[in-house]
Amino acid sequence: MTESFQQHDAEQIRFFDVAHEGAQVRSTAGVVASGALDQLYGMNPRSVVVLATDQVSRAAAQAVCTLRSPLRRPLLVTDSLPHYFGALDVLIVVGERNSDIAHQALHAADSRGAVTVLAGAEGPVADDAPRNTVVFPVLPTALGTSPARTITAVATVLDLLEEDSRLVVQRLESTADVIDVEVETLAPERDLSVNPGRQLREHVSGARIIHTGNRAIAEVVATLWTLKGLPAAAADVAELDGLIPEPDPFHDPFLDGPAAVVPLKAVIWAAELQGVPGALEQKCAEITPGPLAEALTLITRGYAATTYQNDPEDF
Repeated sequence: MTESFQQHDAEQIRFFDVAHEGAQVRSTAGVVASGALDQLYGMNPRSVVVLATDQVSRAAAQAVCTLRSPLRRPLLVTDSLPHYFGALDVLIVVGERNSDIAHQALHAADSRGAVTVLAGAEGPVADDAPRNTVVFPVLPTALGTSPARTITAVATVLDLLEEDSRLVVQRLESTADVIDVEVETLAPERDLSVNPGRQLREHVSGARIIHTGNRAIAEVVATLWTLKGLPAAAADVAELDGLIPEPDPFHDPFLDGPAAVVPLKAVIWAAELQGVPGALEQKCAEITPGPLAEALTLITRGYAATTYQNDPEDF
């Protein structure tokens, strides 16, 4: 019993940042509602450059490119400021790492007269950001990475170039509500029978993992899992043809021993795909306000799956 409660406490701690994903989106809505980004409306920038300081933020920013394709204007995800960057461009710095490159990029972009936005961690980059930089506040109780923060920051900048800020705020708040509902279903105190995150973790236990389906979601979740100690890859479904064999219905691990090769299991995100043996489909239980909300909700589920123990017990 003591071990069960200790496991539960450990899961609660790991789940803490996941539980804040809805609040991260709501915080972005607050920035927009404050008018801090009103200067973006009606702009026609030559390009929007996203400088990502870590792997999760890079994958999250790239997810926006995928979700919004075809893009109305160039959106470049990079780890340094391009040489061409000037007053006609917009810079967004995202990520949890305080880096000299990010610090220098913000000041260089500001000195060239460009609009600059920072959605990063607390620290020297934020403390010494140019006066004109729009700095997204950091939630005081969230310490880890947040795919939702990066995705909404980048998507919101793109939206505000063309949409009224009130519409953007409304959509962000609706998205935050949907994520909060998902977070409730993922809470560590909910057991395997009613927790889709635990069911996902149980499905891949002891297997090699590949994520497929919606590419934006698959790549972010694969990155999160790998960095949380669950090595995973993402691939288009066409690349899986013949890669995953049909499970042997006659294999008994108690009589025959473990399989000769560690099994390969697929997780299919927000898609209906046939011909992928033993795959587990992941979809939103409720109707979402749009593709971005669907992606954020499922990414939150994937994030939560990294917080559970391999063999969860009922508490």
